[in-house]
Amino acid sequence: MRDVDRLVRVLDALEAAPGENVIERLCAGAAGLLGSPGVAVAVATPGPELLTLSRTDVCDSCDRLQTDFGEGPAWAVHRSGWPVIVPDLGRDDRWPAFGPAASALGLRAVFAFPLRRGSARVGALTLYRQVAGDLTDDEHADAVVVARVAVGLVLASQAGRPVDDLDEMFRSGGPGEVAVHQASGMVSVQLGIAVAAAISVLRAHAFSAGRPLHDVALDVIARRLRMTDPMSDPPDL
Repeated sequence: MRDVDRLVRVLDALEAAPGENVIERLCAGAAGLLGSPGVAVAVATPGPELLTLSRTDVCDSCDRLQTDFGEGPAWAVHRSGWPVIVPDLGRDDRWPAFGPAASALGLRAVFAFPLRRGSARVGALTLYRQVAGDLTDDEHADAVVVARVAVGLVLASQAGRPVDDLDEMFRSGGPGEVAVHQASGMVSVQLGIAVAAAISVLRAHAFSAGRPLHDVALDVIARRLRMTDPMSDPPDL
């Protein structure tokens, strides 16, 4: 298939998909086109961290694990700049925290593609499947095109904005990871440390308390929890 024909097919699928903003529609359209019910798009923020802009409901729990643990296919893709293809997660041990937890939730295969423009790494497109098996050649080629379209949408929306100032269209109906980054900024001020270190403190606290990272972040934002309080100190890991 010619590249232009593939691009037209991808754009047609995205245009017909439901969603409150273009990234939601991209995820919904890509889910059907790529034979992967779970689709998520994440972008890079200062730290460096990844912020999920949108995801389909099917992969909500699995995709949140990447934020909770700070590891997984999207992180690997963003750091390396190369696709990550895992047709059988049960036979892959590269993510000691994410892998077993995602498998326990029923994830069997995962594929991630970089969002890049030249040498700039913008984020990642991640596909989740509950059945083991590789992508077909067409699905792989279509996923690359979807990733290119996602890069264009993100950069067009963010033109002239700071990296950490996401367009309001992405915030509406989003999955809530914005709370984690807002809380990390507050913890950064409380402890006088870098934002990247603050997120590590949040993750350590969530792990020690046996709570989702997002719930801990909401407590910090609501000022129900301060990391300067004695009972907030995470154990040595």
